[in-house]
Amino acid sequence: MNYYAKKQENTTALIYARKMLIEALKNNNEGQEAESYYNIAQFQRKLNVKDSAFYYYNKSKKLFLQRKDSLQLGKTLFQLSIIESDFGSYAESDSLAVLTLKYLNGRNVNYIAATYNCLGINSKKQFLYDDAISYYEAAIKISKNKTGINIYKNNIANVYKELKNYPKAILIFEDLLKETEIYKRTKARVLDNLAHIKMLNNSKENFLQDFLQAASIREKENDYFGLIASYGNLSDYFKEKDKVKSLFYAIKMYEMAKKEMALNGLLEAIDKVVILQTPQKAIKYYKESIFLRDSLQIVETKRQYKFAKIKYNYEEEEKQKLKFKTLAAESKLIALEENNQKKNLLILGIVFIAVLLFIVYRRKQQHKKRILQEKYNTETRIAKRLHDELGNDIYNAITKVLNPKFKIEEIVNDLDKIYLQTRSISHENDSIETGENFEAYFRALVANYNSDECKIMLKDLASINLSKLNKEKQIVVYRVFNELFVNMKKHSKASLVVLSCKKTNNTIEMKYIDNGVGFKENAIILKNGLQNMETRIKSINGTINFENKSDKGLQVTFNFKK
Repeated sequence: MNYYAKKQENTTALIYARKMLIEALKNNNEGQEAESYYNIAQFQRKLNVKDSAFYYYNKSKKLFLQRKDSLQLGKTLFQLSIIESDFGSYAESDSLAVLTLKYLNGRNVNYIAATYNCLGINSKKQFLYDDAISYYEAAIKISKNKTGINIYKNNIANVYKELKNYPKAILIFEDLLKETEIYKRTKARVLDNLAHIKMLNNSKENFLQDFLQAASIREKENDYFGLIASYGNLSDYFKEKDKVKSLFYAIKMYEMAKKEMALNGLLEAIDKVVILQTPQKAIKYYKESIFLRDSLQIVETKRQYKFAKIKYNYEEEEKQKLKFKTLAAESKLIALEENNQKKNLLILGIVFIAVLLFIVYRRKQQHKKRILQEKYNTETRIAKRLHDELGNDIYNAITKVLNPKFKIEEIVNDLDKIYLQTRSISHENDSIETGENFEAYFRALVANYNSDECKIMLKDLASINLSKLNKEKQIVVYRVFNELFVNMKKHSKASLVVLSCKKTNNTIEMKYIDNGVGFKENAIILKNGLQNMETRIKSINGTINFENKSDKGLQVTFNFKK
């Protein structure tokens, strides 16, 4: 397997990885099984089968967690974070990246740097440019890999380009060109980016040579995707100077993009050609553009649907396994109870002292039953939520899948809603990590509920130093805000949430504000989750105040002593 991996024959390497998995399962070798799942995922990712890679990374993650192999678990979480980012799930990707940093715990600095780079990419794609720069700089600071550092610097320059801070971007690119240990492909990318920024900055320098040099390097290195960008920039350069040359490079871009099946590059090339060609010749390209845009939308929808289905199936599979384990444990416990009762009845018929021992034993059993009843009540509550909140949604989704008149996008939205509801129920009953890492854990909670539909902003969270609170207060803070976020997701229809924090003397104030619909008729109705909030806050001698304006949002202020 390693031989074919080094030769980058990933299809053959994948076959041997699957054989290793079969051998591991046959020998009940958990360590080899975990490694095999990870290797299968790695080769599938390299073959661009990212949805299947996601499934096998999750399988390996579970085993690495059981084996307490934190280093390998950190690497696996990093790969999952990259895939979530590629599919546009930036909040989920951020959450996994935070966990990656936790489990790597300072080990393998290049993986840590790559994780910061992933956080930077997520921020840039969400137009959070200042955050993106901070993450890229953190990656540069910790990385020991020269090639990686050059990539992170290139990413920072591109952020400055988006911010239209062209002088800063130019300085970074020029510094990169001075590097002696720079790969040819990286050099070509830097030259092309530098020339493009100079063109945007209306530089009077002769940057045409940079464009041409970058294209020349890419031709020699067979960097065909890089050539698509070079031809596009050259077409833009000649657009106002020489329309014939501009059209020449636009057509070269079109041909290269078509050869490499790069749909986005092909659409961009067609747009350039249509502007430069005569109307009679442009019509052919215009028709092709319409067809490609429709095809691209269908492909992306199918890709997102397949990924969502794999995530859902994996979680359902894990739930079924947990259910069977629970049933097996209950059966074993029932059998044990019956056996003990028979023994006690036999002892009762022999001597009086046995009766006393039996009474003591029975009291212990009653205590156990009370504990089991409490567990049963908890399971009943969870089951009721699963039935009430998920049952109808799952049935509706199945109905839509079976009915061809419903669009795939609508089915994907339904599955995404079911997935978010399932995660919400899971979060409400999860154990909570307390102690020195609590602030990062709390930020991960916020990241889980942050989405394109509803942005959550944190203000001065670091000022209250959540990690220094005692365990009971950390648990209350986590549960209270989880309840608020769940309420926001279910009912408020908010598009913006602000969580602001303030410390005055020895008192901490945490304020939740959203722009949702608020409570009906300005009435604060404390029941279920909201009632739980008030009970929890009172347990730490804190206070909570609700300010509600119907259709204008909700404000909740939470105060407690540090």
